[in-house]
Amino acid sequence: MTYKANILVVDDEPQIAEMISASLQAHGYSVTVAYDGEQGVRQVGSEKFDLVITDIQMPGMDGITALGEMKKLDPGIEVIIATGHGTMSTAIQSLRKGAFDYLHKPFEIKDLLAVVGKALEKRKFNDITKAIFSTIKPEELLRITLDSVTSILKAEESLLALPDKEGRLRVAVSEGLEDEARLNSRLELCGRILPRLHGETKSVLLVDAPSKDKAFSDIRGIDGIKFALFLPLMEENKPAGLINLNRTEEGEYFTEDDLQRAKLFGSLVNLALRNSNLYRQLQETQSQLIQAEKMSALGQLAGGLAHEINNPLSGILGLTQLVLENTKPDSQNFTDLKDIEKAVYRCKKIIVSLLSFARQEKTRVEPVSVNEIIEETLTLCARQMELKNVRITKVFADGLPMINGDYQQLMQVFLNLFTNARDAMPEGGELTVETSLLKSPAGGELVMTAISDTGTGIKPEILNRVFDPFFTTKPVGKGTGLGLSVCLGIINRHNGTIRAHSRPGGGSTFTISLPV
Repeated sequence: MTYKANILVVDDEPQIAEMISASLQAHGYSVTVAYDGEQGVRQVGSEKFDLVITDIQMPGMDGITALGEMKKLDPGIEVIIATGHGTMSTAIQSLRKGAFDYLHKPFEIKDLLAVVGKALEKRKFNDITKAIFSTIKPEELLRITLDSVTSILKAEESLLALPDKEGRLRVAVSEGLEDEARLNSRLELCGRILPRLHGETKSVLLVDAPSKDKAFSDIRGIDGIKFALFLPLMEENKPAGLINLNRTEEGEYFTEDDLQRAKLFGSLVNLALRNSNLYRQLQETQSQLIQAEKMSALGQLAGGLAHEINNPLSGILGLTQLVLENTKPDSQNFTDLKDIEKAVYRCKKIIVSLLSFARQEKTRVEPVSVNEIIEETLTLCARQMELKNVRITKVFADGLPMINGDYQQLMQVFLNLFTNARDAMPEGGELTVETSLLKSPAGGELVMTAISDTGTGIKPEILNRVFDPFFTTKPVGKGTGLGLSVCLGIINRHNGTIRAHSRPGGGSTFTISLPV
């Protein structure tokens, strides 16, 4: 339903007030009449008006004083001064007080309606600007944006399209396009329009009857569009999205005024979206800083706790092993003591991981062979793999150059990855270790290692968390969540990269790239 603007007419001459009121009501406006300045101010204080038309010379409070009082009550209200007794100085005075325009009596109704239309449009733009900049939440901003531009440009249907992670356009929000087939046809139209805007300086693109244009005529379902308007959403001076507004009635052209409104609106939207993106980046940076500070404190805490716990554990282990020497191997006590010994060893292993994570050890750099490190690491865990029915396939590149690295730390990385792969294949499977020589984007050489398993895979929603400290998908007591975090720290200190790739049910691949 079309919104009726609410207008207040203030004039001490009842005949003029009623004439203005009747003319405005005949054109669909909702009108209230006041007969002096004080009454007009009271009306503004008690009711919401979009526009006030007031005389200047009235008994008691004059129009300019009333204008000032109304602006105090509602700074966004638009006021038109109408009088037959004013001079240029009173006109200037009223404009300085915030009046939108000034009309001399007698005036023609068409002139009044023209000024009223412009004043209401300004009020509408002001309200929309406030709405757009009232939020920096992307989802709210997109809905407000589309609702606003659809209302301003009187479109029967509209959509706002943005690229997804793969760069394909998707519908972020839409209006008047509940039918999926129609929505998809408009999205395809936007997909063909967007490339035209690259390298263009146009802030608005107008297409009349797109179904009759050879570039779009094969798109099914667009014959209902009579006039299409496109507003590019810019990011770093490049189109990063699109607003599409369509009129479906014959003769309902987008006028030159509509295009000017669209350009103004597009500038507002692009500014609002930039603010939203900056806010999102600020939040991400803040989260990263908080996480960095948290991990720093956690590292100090972990190191302190590990040292404090290690001493009593050593005592427990020593006493347990001493008692074991004097205990019969076939007794229940011997079994219980072996369980205690096993638990203590597990605690000490966790403490070693904590200490490794807590302290940034100085890397002992020397020329090392990645193939040799992997061979030695596989020798350590080959028996465990065999017991778990895991086949090992090695695809090593010949003649790989040496890299500068810490032999023991890199062994720790590979051991962690091999162990994780084994645990991901509880029923057995295949572990493939492949090495190769690659060129980096900067032109240097990289030794890449790909470690793949045929296990359960990693769910997409947690793939970006696997390197977080203490994050684990293993049951309680089966994992500390520190292994991959330690791997990440070691590879970073070697100026390399480690990445995880996976799909549920299709196994996982971890790739490590180390500079030569």
